[in-house]
Amino acid sequence: MRRPCHRKSVVHFLHALSRWWMLAVLLSLQLSMAQTASSAGADSPDGRGLRRTHLNVVASNRMLNNVNPNDIRAALRLWFETVGRQRGFLLDCRVDIIDNISSLKARLQEKSVDVIIPGIAEYLELESSHLMVPILTLALNSSGGAAYPYVLLVNPDSNLASIAGLRGKNILVSSRGGSNTALAWTDVLLNRERLGRASTFFGSIKEAAKAQTCILPLFFGTVDACVVDEVNLNLAKEMNPQLSRLKVLVRSRPMVESVIAMPVEPHPYHAELLDAILSLNEDVRHRQLLMVFKTDRILRLQASDLDPVRDLWKEYYRLPGASTVRMPPPVPVVESGLPDRGKGRN
Repeated sequence: MRRPCHRKSVVHFLHALSRWWMLAVLLSLQLSMAQTASSAGADSPDGRGLRRTHLNVVASNRMLNNVNPNDIRAALRLWFETVGRQRGFLLDCRVDIIDNISSLKARLQEKSVDVIIPGIAEYLELESSHLMVPILTLALNSSGGAAYPYVLLVNPDSNLASIAGLRGKNILVSSRGGSNTALAWTDVLLNRERLGRASTFFGSIKEAAKAQTCILPLFFGTVDACVVDEVNLNLAKEMNPQLSRLKVLVRSRPMVESVIAMPVEPHPYHAELLDAILSLNEDVRHRQLLMVFKTDRILRLQASDLDPVRDLWKEYYRLPGASTVRMPPPVPVVESGLPDRGKGRN
């Protein structure tokens, strides 16, 4: 039997590897973009012959994937300005990271934003205001599309056949992009089976900071179940094929959660901006920005593509007690995801 300290060291190693990978990507991006900007500006170092314009980008801190906001802000600004110069623009680019929906709504009402990168719940919350339009999304699934399901996983040794068998058990949930979708889906799933709410049905329910710190505790037997998105599950199985032993008890409808939106009154150079973003994957230097967002290309998005996730959140809001709480209430967050055996399993 493996010792608990060994299991913890595995997760700590993966955390460190993830942080160093992201720092390496950002550093490579900044160096590459700086070199590109230098070569692009060689013919007109003072910007002569370039069209001058501004670009205000607002991103939700929920979409940062635990990356330092200053690093993301610098990388996005450098990329937009460099791509702008290559397209014949001298951009005055500002990137703001916001942490609440009221700030996003205010920026839209003030008409002081040109590109919005919200969390999915934030977008849906503001959808009825008709202040912004969903334009783009990230390719994330194995077939190059944007939609993916969430899955409820259990250990095959548990012999569980339905979610009802998890009453009083301990569960971890992890949502992609800080969306809380995993917790909302779990509550909806329980309600459909008339099993109550997650907070009272399970012995404990905690949010894992990363999908890997949700999956590994289940594999090692320190929790009874977990909910993760299938994209992260497949990545984890590629890294460790033994994780394929985990059993999918329930699978949600595939959903699109990543949204890049623009105001209903678009930027004056809307078409050029869209073309630049959609062609990111065609340039090796610009593909480094896509790596920051863990995708290999950006796709056009239709409002109807959001129907499955829209339906889920509507169903969640209809649950008893959810009418005045527009997102699931916070649950304890697990950083390592691997408590010592015997702890937290009362």
